[in-house]
Amino acid sequence: MADLKAAEVEKAREHFEIYDWEGEGKIDARDLGDLLRSLDCKPTLAMVKKNGGSDKRGEKKLTLEEFLPIFSQIKKEKEVGTLEDFMEGLKVYDKAENGTMLAAELAHVLLSLGERLTDIECEEIMRVCDEDDDGFLKYEPFVKTIIAGPFPDEGK
Repeated sequence: MADLKAAEVEKAREHFEIYDWEGEGKIDARDLGDLLRSLDCKPTLAMVKKNGGSDKRGEKKLTLEEFLPIFSQIKKEKEVGTLEDFMEGLKVYDKAENGTMLAAELAHVLLSLGERLTDIECEEIMRVCDEDDDGFLKYEPFVKTIIAGPFPDEGK
């Protein structure tokens, strides 16, 4: 791949082999999003589906040669929100303009807007929130935690 460096191709190959559960040189298209995320990409579910991802296991397989152009394309995507983007969006719910919002409103947003989360996913995310006795939370630390990802210390 002309636009992937040799080190990126090698890293992609290593990660690809981890997701090659059967050892046949192919991954299940159901694992495409997870594989891309393991390579520090942040594709949306729609991006994964558009690039060959599948909802059902066993429906489709991808070889490394098919995966590398997908990886290259996803790496170029700039459709990832920034801290400022998320903060601006949540300010709508900050009625007192003090950096807080109702935890229930945040849960509603997570369950109903954009790529909707399941109840279980929402509950897991809400666990990182420090809700006060009145049901409010500071949304900036929440956004920073979410942007850092599930394993924020791995890159250090």
